[in-house]
This record gives sequence, C-alpha cells and structure tokens, in this order.
Amino acid sequence: MKRKLALAFAGGVLAPAAMAGEFCVLDEGVRFACTLDGGAKAVEVCDMIEADGARASYGYFTPGAAPELTLEVDMASVHYEPWNGMGGTIWETVKFFADDGVHAYEVWYSGDRDAGEEVAGGLNVYSGNDMIASKDCDAGSLTHDIPALIDAVETAQISP
Repeated sequence: MKRKLALAFAGGVLAPAAMAGEFCVLDEGVRFACTLDGGAKAVEVCDMIEADGARASYGYFTPGAAPELTLEVDMASVHYEPWNGMGGTIWETVKFFADDGVHAYEVWYSGDRDAGEEVAGGLNVYSGNDMIASKDCDAGSLTHDIPALIDAVETAQISP
C-alpha cells in the first residue's frame, strides 16, 4: 500500500527539468534530474539495463559541459530510504557511494501528499557520516521517479 501511494504521488507531481536526459543516455532512464545554483550545475540519476545486468548511474555536471563527477554501480548496491508511509509528507532518498568508500552522494525529494503540491528535491554530499554539502534543486527544475528506481534496486537485491 505504501509503495502504491508513493507511486501515485510521484506520478502526479513530475515537473519537467530543463536539462533532463543530458547526462542519462536514454531519457526514459532518468530517475532524478534537476538544476542547482540557478542553473549553473545539474544532477541526474539514471537506471541502465546493460547486457551484464541492471546498473545505476549518478552524474553531477555543468549543463552543456562534460560531467564533473560520475558514478556507475550495480543496481543492487544502491542505498535507498523509501517513504515509511507515515505522516503527511512523502520523502525518499537514493545514495551512491564513491569508489573511495568515504564520500557519498544522495538525491532526495519531499512533498506534501496532497496532489498538485510542489515537490522539493536536492543533493546531499557526505564524507563518512558527516554531511559536508547540501544543495536544493532550483524551483521548477525537479523531475523524478525515485519510487521506480527503488523498485528496481529491490528487484536487483532479491534476484539471483
């Protein structure tokens, strides 16, 4: 039931991001995208189905330029925190760990359960357990389908 509510919520509030699909190879693979810092930066999270299995990628970049940071991981290794189904605010996070094992990059969205309410999102950067940076998505730039990405991660974690 919780998952159905979150999917309905996500489907009802998607706003087109100006650059959605710039980092992700296939636009239909974009699961999170927004601009940051007044459009100076952007972040995208994608799911990719490769011949060797399901993978997910994270890209942080200046629109129109090569990515400054990319991370590509097996889908099953993506960390996530789904909405717990309680309260009037829906929120979910997806976190990618860098190869150094210290830094992590988390995208999130949050919004009121009422349909039509604007959804906020952003990027948090961690060093170990400490949050060292946090940026909110520019107003109106967020597009996401994090519930679908979480479903793909859960499927990958239970698949042989």
